[in-house]
Amino acid sequence: MAAAAGASSIWIREMLGTPVRPRATGAASSRRFGVKTMALFGKKKAAPAPKAKPVAVSPIDDELAKWYGPDRRIYLPEGLLDRSEIPEYLNGEVPGDYGYDPFGLGKKPENFAKYQAFELIHARWAMLGAAGFIIPEAFNKYGANCGPEAVWFKTGALLLDGNTLNYLGNNIPINLIVAVVAEVILVGGAEYYRITNGLDFEDKLHPGGPFDPLGLANDPDQAALLKVKEIKNGRLAMFAMLGFFIQAYVTGEGPVENLTKHLSDPLGNNLLTVLSGSAERVPTL
Repeated sequence: MAAAAGASSIWIREMLGTPVRPRATGAASSRRFGVKTMALFGKKKAAPAPKAKPVAVSPIDDELAKWYGPDRRIYLPEGLLDRSEIPEYLNGEVPGDYGYDPFGLGKKPENFAKYQAFELIHARWAMLGAAGFIIPEAFNKYGANCGPEAVWFKTGALLLDGNTLNYLGNNIPINLIVAVVAEVILVGGAEYYRITNGLDFEDKLHPGGPFDPLGLANDPDQAALLKVKEIKNGRLAMFAMLGFFIQAYVTGEGPVENLTKHLSDPLGNNLLTVLSGSAERVPTL
């Protein structure tokens, strides 16, 4: 047992790279065992090659890796979704790619580019629309004079009745016909230039230049991160607009009024009480 324990100890020390020094004993058998053991295990291992120093990863590279490339974040946690299940054409090259395309709309490259443009344009309009829904109503509710009713779905009715827009106590001489004509000309002109690339931009979806007066996207890495933030906020705005439409239909009120009532009485004014009919409701549209 002692001999076996000694051999095991020497083997472990050799594996760890510790020099083996045989201990002198009085017994001849122990000396012979030590010689045989040294002959068996005495070969020194070659020194391991020095480990390469880890390459320092800058914070910007680490942040980019979260949103681009094969190891980016996907729409479900790793345990619930295997990356092999993600379609091959969703390879993490475009901003906002979480590997989600259940209907396979982007299988064809031309369709992928088309739907990417559609989503981004709708996202930008939704962000502008959400701000236009909330800001006038909030101003009017908290002291500013934005006309008799600054709720988004009542503005058109006011214009049809011959009224004009009113912001912060200032009348804006625009009736409904003028507003529609101006929208068609301005929005239609912008869309025409976008489709035909009339301004000869290298990237029609993210042109930069005069559309980035603050130079926020001058750095390519920062520009890549800003593209991700834009599409994330745009998707949230599209869901918010859908919520505004449904709230207006169900409650007959604007988003600011809905939020105010909910915050003043969360248990008495919420989705469940509205659906059950226990909350006070204004006649629907």
